[in-house]
Amino acid sequence: MTLKDLIDEAHVIVPKISCEIFAKTSEDYFLIDVREGTEIIETGSIANAVNIPRGLIEMKLSTKDDNQSLNADTPIVVYCGGGSRASLAGKTLIEIGFVNVQNLEGGYRGWKKFAKKTKKLK
Repeated sequence: MTLKDLIDEAHVIVPKISCEIFAKTSEDYFLIDVREGTEIIETGSIANAVNIPRGLIEMKLSTKDDNQSLNADTPIVVYCGGGSRASLAGKTLIEIGFVNVQNLEGGYRGWKKFAKKTKKLK
């Protein structure tokens, strides 16, 4: 299986949420930026996002951890630069027990385009 196959499979498993719908309902979600910290420093992030790099997602989050405020049905939106890493992270979250995971369509680049067009950049 190639990386492209893994990403394609993740895109099928993890539903997408449009920037427009997310902008209207963002307070309903736990928002995770799965990019590396250096990317965030260079480009910024979406307001209220928690940075958990894709490679650490399963170590930082669990449906079985009593010390965190997330449970299996917590609504989660993941994003990266364009959507591929977020799909992989979303698939991992589903595999470890989270049942309400979505990928922000277009990632941070899509959000910036949407925000510029609608003047919602935060």
